[in-house]
Amino acid sequence: MTMLLRSPQLLWLLLLLPSVVLFWRWRGLRVGVSVLALRLGSVALLVLALADPVLGVEAAADGPLIVLVDQSDSLGPTGQALARQRADEVLRSVPGEVRLLFFGAQVVAEGSDTPLDPAASDLATALRTASALLPNGGRIWLFSDGVQTRGDALAEARRLANAGITLDAFPVAAAQQPDAAIIGVEVPRLLRPDEEFPLVVTLRYAPGDAATSLPAHLRLWVDGRLIGDQEVVLNPGDTQFTFRQRAAAPGILQVQAELSITTGDTFIANNRGGATATVVPPPTILIVANQPELGGWLAQILEREGLHTSQIVPERMPSRISDMAAYDGMILLDVPATALSLDQMATVREFVRSEGRGLLAMGGHTSFTLGSYQNTPLADVLPVLMEPPPRPQRSDVALLLIMDRSASMLASFGVSKFDMAKEAAQLATESLQPEDRIGLLAFDTETLWVVPFQLISGGLSVAQIQEQIASLPSGGGTRIERALEVGLPALAEQPTKVRHAVLLTDGRSFMNDNALYQRLVETARSQQITLSTIAIGLDSDTALLKQLAAWGGGRYYYADQPADIPRLTLLESKIAGSDPAVEQALRAELTQSHPLMRDIAPADLPELGGYVAVTQRPQSEVVLHSPDADPLLAAWQYGLGRAVAWLPGLDPAWMRQWQSWGGTSRFLAQLVRYTLPDPESGLVQVRLDPQPGGATLIVDAAQPGGNPINLATVNALITLPDGTTRNVDLRQSAPGRYRQDLLLPSPGAYRVAVVVVHDGQRQEQSIGYVQPIAEEYQLGTTPSDGMPLLQALAAASGGQLSPVVVGETQPTPVGAGVFNLWPLLVSLALLLWVVEIALRRGFLPNLFLTPRR
Repeated sequence: MTMLLRSPQLLWLLLLLPSVVLFWRWRGLRVGVSVLALRLGSVALLVLALADPVLGVEAAADGPLIVLVDQSDSLGPTGQALARQRADEVLRSVPGEVRLLFFGAQVVAEGSDTPLDPAASDLATALRTASALLPNGGRIWLFSDGVQTRGDALAEARRLANAGITLDAFPVAAAQQPDAAIIGVEVPRLLRPDEEFPLVVTLRYAPGDAATSLPAHLRLWVDGRLIGDQEVVLNPGDTQFTFRQRAAAPGILQVQAELSITTGDTFIANNRGGATATVVPPPTILIVANQPELGGWLAQILEREGLHTSQIVPERMPSRISDMAAYDGMILLDVPATALSLDQMATVREFVRSEGRGLLAMGGHTSFTLGSYQNTPLADVLPVLMEPPPRPQRSDVALLLIMDRSASMLASFGVSKFDMAKEAAQLATESLQPEDRIGLLAFDTETLWVVPFQLISGGLSVAQIQEQIASLPSGGGTRIERALEVGLPALAEQPTKVRHAVLLTDGRSFMNDNALYQRLVETARSQQITLSTIAIGLDSDTALLKQLAAWGGGRYYYADQPADIPRLTLLESKIAGSDPAVEQALRAELTQSHPLMRDIAPADLPELGGYVAVTQRPQSEVVLHSPDADPLLAAWQYGLGRAVAWLPGLDPAWMRQWQSWGGTSRFLAQLVRYTLPDPESGLVQVRLDPQPGGATLIVDAAQPGGNPINLATVNALITLPDGTTRNVDLRQSAPGRYRQDLLLPSPGAYRVAVVVVHDGQRQEQSIGYVQPIAEEYQLGTTPSDGMPLLQALAAASGGQLSPVVVGETQPTPVGAGVFNLWPLLVSLALLLWVVEIALRRGFLPNLFLTPRR
């Protein structure tokens, strides 16, 4: 048991006792020793009583004491009262210098006129404030539930230890009172005009000691229009209510929910909620189709799925990136690289890489490895490598070159097209393997076998074949159908797995019987023969040659310069030799889960009839693969945009069963949508960073080339949850960045429309933002949730956690066993005074009386 003095500074009065004795002597008073002792004893006891001694308090650590009392709403009225009661007990029972601070969202000293905001628990600021009042070290006693909604109290506790301050924590039980709240309002982030969407409101009810159910009134507004007004019954736990709604015009959609309860609801601050959604206009997709009829079919599918489309042929594709500004994405539908200029292909690449738009490349007989993509900008942007997969054994090839030798192939000056065609045929012989076969059929109005079919390693040597080609003379007119009638049946007789024919001509046939052409080519296709065509010069029948290539499952090329002929022919011979087309019945297999396959079961996919064989790019994601592990569906991020490759494309022979499958439209639309940029992306980026009581509005503005926009006029129109609006101007804080702190007075959905004006150019961007309810009012905490933090705070500063939780039990007071001694001392002083009077009056024998002189 220890005795301490609350006012030890008053003990100096004891020094006056000798002065009292001297004063009596000076006055000539002579008293007995016993009377003198009684008088001095009475005075000494009164001085000790003034020093306010207490018995039973352990000696505390050196230094003054700061008492922090949590008054946030997470405690509830009962918990707040208990915490104040404990603070009063401390002030009455603890000796020494004590200061009392209350805290919630801020810190308020005892007796201050400043009202305390209970809507938050800022433990960190409370500890930091107390530390500032203890520059030379000391003690902090914390009475709290340990629920922290702001700051980092643990970091502050560690700083206390370094400053020589110890913290003792006294848990206070949180209130267990009935409360209901809106804990969530959910809508899809992105919507299309007139799209039906679900609107889900989640309510939570914590009954405390109240009844197990609670009647309430729920109302719901969309863009200020009341769409839901109903009576509900809340049971303990969470209850969801779903409403169906249709999106309106493009813009930011605001949703507000409000819960009204007459009784049994402790806090009304958590009875509101909100959500926002961005209603975006339908994206515009550019379809570049080598076969317009397939492009039209795809456009119809995408239009039904809510996408706007525009279709062009490869020759009309823009060659400048600025001409692509109107499109959110593009589709290359079986487009060969030879149908595009280098500038056009570079535009495709930068459309994805620099502009952040989307690309879907769809396979076919004139795309990817079949479309000469290798070493072009198209190869850079796509998620697959333009190399056929390695096979254990390469298929043997029979290549037939059907070459026009009519007089029109001769030039009046310079190098003739005929000479270039012969050079092309010679180069083709060098691209084949020894096990391959080659045949060269020349034609005008008649046909001539320049090189009958033979093995490269048998019959004439390659050099002899090239001599035969070089010695070929020119002829007269042009009969394409005659060449096909002779050459294709001969090719069908070759005992190879791959049979491919290339038709080179600059003119128009004397006879144009499309039915005959179709019959000849389709018969060849049924015999596993493919046909490609090379149109030479402006007077060639490009429409016929395109159609022949389409019927023949091959590629169409246009050579406007004689020098192009060898290059294109060599490409065709290499393609034929690499065997990149797989044509057989197969089913796609899932490689990995991916958004491209959302809500689509791989087992539901119809059978495929073929695809273009390519190799996976290491950085890409293969979503579907063939039984041979070849990529069928692959995707990757390329620069700022996304690119997807669908290797089967829309080839009728490869996608026959897909034409009648009910999920084809959704599947293809999903491929396109995955590539599209976020509608909220763009040259003006807007975001709001949450702050206590509001948010910081940040706008990043850039020019089309990516350079920041500086010294712009930036204004924001803010629509509050109640429908009122505010205008704010933003200040530039960094290159291209503008910001402004916003005070958001109430929780709910806000609409922020930003306008950036610079050099007469105006850019706009709108976003939605939801100001959440204060964490103090979010249901779900229990009295024990804050205990780990309180324990960590005490341990970090070298203090202790009280084992008694205030409010759960009747605790032993902080001054338990404390006995105030001043009443006893005053009583003893009075008793001595009475005894002294009795002695002087003679009622008691005075043993030490000194007689007067």
